Amino acid sequence: MKAAVEYFSKKGVLFKSFKEIDKTLLKTRKKVVIFASTDTKGNYHSVFKIEQKSRFLIKNTIELVELEEKLQQLEKHNFKYKHLIIGEAICSKSINYLKERGWQLHHDFM
Repeated sequence: MKAAVEYFSKKGVLFKSFKEIDKTLLKTRKKVVIFASTDTKGNYHSVFKIEQKSRFLIKNTIELVELEEKLQQLEKHNFKYKHLIIGEAICSKSINYLKERGWQLHHDFM
């Protein structure tokens, strides 16, 4: 969590609250770390950090968007900013799918 906060502070986003969401509340067993946060301007951010060895495909992207919808229901509000931190390769269809839905991709986390 500390590394994610430091990463976003370098990007110019300062958080006043940053909490990790338990995956069992979203009923998932995926290898993903989920954060819900609020920045100093009052905007809500959802941050998904994925670590996998294989390429991130469109089916993974659809599952990720479904997880974000479950997170919205759990937290009872919509997130203005949605971030995906990924270190592995991601297919171009997934990139387009996420960008159409307002996601921001971060490949330079590590």
